[in-house]
Amino acid sequence: MHEDDIKTYDELEPGEKEVFDTFRQMKLTADHATFRYHKLKLEDLLEDYDKLRKLREEIQEKYFSIYDELLSGGLIDGELDGSDWGFIRENENETWDAEYNLMAEIKAQLDLAISMIESGEAERLIIEEENNIGFNH
Repeated sequence: MHEDDIKTYDELEPGEKEVFDTFRQMKLTADHATFRYHKLKLEDLLEDYDKLRKLREEIQEKYFSIYDELLSGGLIDGELDGSDWGFIRENENETWDAEYNLMAEIKAQLDLAISMIESGEAERLIIEEENNIGFNH
């Protein structure tokens, strides 16, 4: 292979550029659809985490309320140690926060990629790279 065999995107003939442009657009369109699909799935998951936290809070409130009613009604003996619940909830929140933050970061990356495709920035960067590496001719 000779150095003369490699052309940059800007050096391609109009017909050659059209082929590369078409394939590039097909790839960007497929990526856009894939990114949007996964973004929607992540949004749904993040909403589930929000619901999970709210449900956990509601369960804990009911638990304490029922326990207090049973205790004050003389139906049970003992004392409820709320600090145990605090530790459990703190550990749950740490785990859920870590999971949530990871998925939120991935969603942010997908948002950026979608934005770059929609604005034409992704295509511009690809063409820049094509000009840097060239094509075998």
